[in-house]
Amino acid sequence: MPATMKSIYATISNHVQMVGYREIVEAHGKARGLAGFVFNDVDGSVKVMASGLEPVLNDFIHDLKIIRPGTAIETTDIKEDIRLPSPFGRIAVDDVLEYMARFDKGIGILTEHTGLFHGIDNKLEGIDNKLEGIDNKLDGMSDTLNSINEKLDTLPERLAEAMKK
Repeated sequence: MPATMKSIYATISNHVQMVGYREIVEAHGKARGLAGFVFNDVDGSVKVMASGLEPVLNDFIHDLKIIRPGTAIETTDIKEDIRLPSPFGRIAVDDVLEYMARFDKGIGILTEHTGLFHGIDNKLEGIDNKLEGIDNKLDGMSDTLNSINEKLDTLPERLAEAMKK
């Protein structure tokens, strides 16, 4: 009977921190050609998601129990059809912290520039208000100029009238 594909989720605890356990799990997962990943959880355990042929996965878990006999490994079958990354690898907390630091830096830069743009926007709004005031003054001057223009248009007739007198 042909072997079937299987995916598992495992929690490994008891003496798995500060001993390079993720690296061990990663090496065994890669050596067996599995897909998946391993990472440290905040509760101090190591989590594994792996996918491969059922006998290969069983051997993988068996090897992990032998390598550190004091560990407790709880395995759960994943029923959903999921696609895990291949080749098998690890997610390092340091990587996550580095990504978070990069995001924080990017957010800081955007905030700084956004603040800069807000400052420019406020200045432009002030300029726009001043231009509106100038426009209003020009409208007033235009009315005055129209009045002067009307008077100049009638000036020859008025001069002629004044000369007759």
